[in-house]
Amino acid sequence: MNDNAPPLTSQLVLIGGGHAHVHLIKMMGMPPYKKILTEHGISVTLITRDVNTPYSGMLPGYLAGFYSFEDIHLDLRKLCSF
Repeated sequence: MNDNAPPLTSQLVLIGGGHAHVHLIKMMGMPPYKKILTEHGISVTLITRDVNTPYSGMLPGYLAGFYSFEDIHLDLRKLCSF
């Protein structure tokens, strides 16, 4: 833990692991955004009932047999581990 980091003062709570939240979580794990969150004492929490969320853009290919279940699902636990 960084001793120079400010205390957590704000919490962003995301409900559900849909497209918008997946994109937001991905961005927040990238260095420029992660730095901003740390500097401003913001923590991020995702509340969802599912660990794996489907990427709907690949659903037609899944139904046609081109993709497996694993191919079209994102692991939210892994995504949130930044």
